[in-house]
Amino acid sequence: MNSNVSQLTTAREGRATVKASAATLSENRFDPELEKHPIATAISAFACSENRGSEHELGWKCLKDYAARSTEVYLFTSATVNPYIEAQVQKHGLDNVVVHLVDFSKSVDFFLKTIPGMGYQLYAYVWEFRLFFHMRRRFRRNTFDLGIKSTYGSYRWPSFLWYFSKKLHLDPITGGGGFPHRFRCFFSPLARLKESLRMFVQRLSFLDPFVLLTLYRASQIHVGNATTKAIMPEFARKKCIVKKDFLCVDVNDFKLDEARSQVLIDPDVLKLFYTGKLLEWKGVIIILRALSCLPEDVRYTFTIMGDGPARRLYEDYVEEKGLNVVFVDPKTVPRCDLSFYFLAHDLFVFPTLHGEGGYAPMEAKLHGMRLLALDFSGLNDVMTEGDICIQTEGKSCEAVIQSIAEEIDALYRVRKCLGVEDKVFAAKNGAAL
Repeated sequence: MNSNVSQLTTAREGRATVKASAATLSENRFDPELEKHPIATAISAFACSENRGSEHELGWKCLKDYAARSTEVYLFTSATVNPYIEAQVQKHGLDNVVVHLVDFSKSVDFFLKTIPGMGYQLYAYVWEFRLFFHMRRRFRRNTFDLGIKSTYGSYRWPSFLWYFSKKLHLDPITGGGGFPHRFRCFFSPLARLKESLRMFVQRLSFLDPFVLLTLYRASQIHVGNATTKAIMPEFARKKCIVKKDFLCVDVNDFKLDEARSQVLIDPDVLKLFYTGKLLEWKGVIIILRALSCLPEDVRYTFTIMGDGPARRLYEDYVEEKGLNVVFVDPKTVPRCDLSFYFLAHDLFVFPTLHGEGGYAPMEAKLHGMRLLALDFSGLNDVMTEGDICIQTEGKSCEAVIQSIAEEIDALYRVRKCLGVEDKVFAAKNGAAL
């Protein structure tokens, strides 16, 4: 297997060798200040890139946080998944970051990614082993003061950074979310099978000796929510720290002011927006089914920005029902330009069925959007007054769909009334309509 290793020499002019760095670390081993400001930090982040959201953003945020707190940061990531990471590190002036690009040969890369249903997940898992042998040839045991595993923020992948670091933190990890089984009817037959497999794998992962070893060697396990903590083995649960702010967004990542000056709102049309991966458990089909139940006089548009295995399913449903839905390829829209979409729409929908939040609803709230979500979507800390939380307790699938349709209908009529009032006010004051 070939490896593509690239190091940013801007970390420090005249850098000492890794062995010299390791010797310096040994001299400072018992310095209490290392707990707050470690000399060298190693980060394993399979996905790490700015302006791409989701898993990539977790790795990128982790990198920036520890670069500000460490003398040196060694980032180990994939060039295939993050082709622009070196340029991004330089762009943001992270001069103390050394980038190691670790990958498989082209043939192995192609083979892993083409395995139906699980290729990409398997790729990320096996990549951790590839990283171990990459590091084994270059670093001694306990070279780093602190090791951070942020790969996909998941407990299902092992890490061997504990071998090269005095301390290992899993920061953060999420997963383990479930949903009421009566809502399985929202899934296609194939997706139901995948959901059953996912629930099985959630527990099966804790039979993986490499995952158990990672949890055992970790000194701290930062989890995104209590759900993830609850599924951990008892010995690992004692190390868990719920990190509620592990998902956060920065206003500087967007073009808020520019978008505000250019975006125009049409009060006669209710505009819904969703951005994210098109996976069936994201719940987009629930919104589509609700739209098909709306009265004919409700004028709306629904913009779906995303790609994934469920896209064809949604396109077929939209065509069958004649819904006013627009699909947008996310690759054509940089994350910073999402401001133009957020501000041009009235309602952001995020009816995820796994009970875990995400970056997208937080970004929508940053732009002042109204949010619609299910009561178990894991967004209680994000939702504010005026948002729509659909109560699901004791309701069937059809009842939930009807509740969403009623809320959208009511919101449309309120907005239409407000639009008429604005026009009357403008007319009375001689404004051009």
